[in-house]
Amino acid sequence: MTNAMPIENIYRALRNWKALIDAYMNGNGESKSEIMKFLNQGTHFSVDESEIREWTKHLQHTDDKDKAIHAYVGIDEDQLKFFLIDSYSDEHSEFDHISVKEFSHQSPDAEIEKTPVVTSYPPISSESAISRNFMFNMYCSDWIDAQKKGNFFQLVRIPFSDYSKLGLKEGESCVCFLGLTNTMLQNTPISDYHIEVITVKDLGIGQMSQFAEDYSTPRPPFTNYPRGYELLLKSDAYL
Repeated sequence: MTNAMPIENIYRALRNWKALIDAYMNGNGESKSEIMKFLNQGTHFSVDESEIREWTKHLQHTDDKDKAIHAYVGIDEDQLKFFLIDSYSDEHSEFDHISVKEFSHQSPDAEIEKTPVVTSYPPISSESAISRNFMFNMYCSDWIDAQKKGNFFQLVRIPFSDYSKLGLKEGESCVCFLGLTNTMLQNTPISDYHIEVITVKDLGIGQMSQFAEDYSTPRPPFTNYPRGYELLLKSDAYL
């Protein structure tokens, strides 16, 4: 898994996203429509088995609770992109195997299995995954408005188990899409929702994995100094 983009270009892409959300937080009225445009450029991105296998190697000496994939958000050549790196490599500034993902509207071409995939507990149901994606698509504008009172996300931390539990075989891939979720009580304001990356093995018309994996968390806010997110820190320092 080799990074096809020079690291300076990745730094610049992350800074482009940061500049846009900073402008919005500082009251630039045109920035919201730009954010909406980028978040609606696609519907999903895919991760294949070879990438998960490579992450497994990098994370082999990391405690299970600390194993994660950091999905950074950037803007490159007027395209929203996600830059995926395992938490070990990120913490140790090993940036030579970053996966670059463009948001896509193209239908996933993975084979659709007859039997729903059952992953280990606790996943979320396919109905919940669809509902959260619906919330993102329908209420993204309202959710963006609510972010003025908090922290706009620059990356999403995805537990590595969201990918490893899928048990992908050689040549297979999984689909990742955005959702909005609320960990509090039902019928609370949109400001209580946070963005997430939901992962499913199968996605197609009339067929979707029975379970989806999602325990992802947007950053910022950070609980303290953003230790372990070196790509973010170095992109902020990059001129």
